[in-house]
Amino acid sequence: MSAEISVKEKLKLLKTWFRENPNLPEEIDPTLLKRFFKCMNGDLEETKKLVEHNYLLRNKTPQIFIDRNPDDEATKKSFFDVEMVPLPGLTPENYKVLCFRMVNKDPKTQNSIEESKAFFMMTDTRFTFDDVTDKFLDVAPNSATTDDDKDCIDDDMSSLSNGEIHIVDIANYTLRHIANMSLMVMRAYMNFLQEAYPVRLKAMHIINCPTHVNRMVTITKPFIREEVFNMTHFHTKGLDSLFEHVPRDILPLDYGGNARSLADISADWWKIIQSKKTYLMDPRHWKVNKTEEPASRWSLW
Repeated sequence: MSAEISVKEKLKLLKTWFRENPNLPEEIDPTLLKRFFKCMNGDLEETKKLVEHNYLLRNKTPQIFIDRNPDDEATKKSFFDVEMVPLPGLTPENYKVLCFRMVNKDPKTQNSIEESKAFFMMTDTRFTFDDVTDKFLDVAPNSATTDDDKDCIDDDMSSLSNGEIHIVDIANYTLRHIANMSLMVMRAYMNFLQEAYPVRLKAMHIINCPTHVNRMVTITKPFIREEVFNMTHFHTKGLDSLFEHVPRDILPLDYGGNARSLADISADWWKIIQSKKTYLMDPRHWKVNKTEEPASRWSLW
């Protein structure tokens, strides 16, 4: 039996495989490739499955994942109508925390495609950085990162999180908002998040639950895998129970934490997204000319 190869050698093999695979784009950011690898606990074959499925789903719904522009006013509006940003720092378990909150309460202005597009532009931007960096604007170039720019992949995995925690504030969501959601978009969004996301979801916390939360759950549950639903916590009696899971140092001022307000964090993140405009719009990083359904589907849960 051959000796186990090093992480650096595995990453080199993955890069070569990626470049030569006709079912994948021309290029991939090195940090993103590392995220796929870490998500699959260093298993080469399972990493390959996840990578292929990620780009397959992207190219099946290009109106969300590929045809995008940070300068588009509708996308920008959706980003600020529904604040959806990573919070600074990491939990003691080395998890990254993302927060979602609807700001614009008018369901008539809701745009599921633009909201999803804005969210995945944010995550695609974030996945090019490590999870320790806080001063993103100091290091984010307004250009795409190519394999030639970083031919040697850093094999240090310690700066990447071990997973994500999502906090979803549904105080301003009504049944009209749920009714106005596009089922196609909701299905594409949830399929990608549950099957192809390059980070493992560790927990989901639903806060500020309205009285109609049970009806909202009934409508959305068909799109949520049982494994994900089982890791979902509903906080119906204030936020004290949330503090048991997420340190106050990470939480924004809006929720009794020590971090800045969600509005301030969102404003900074939009600048970071704009700084990555070229990368986000470069088809060499996202577009696949040949997309064949893999023999078996992959699930992170």
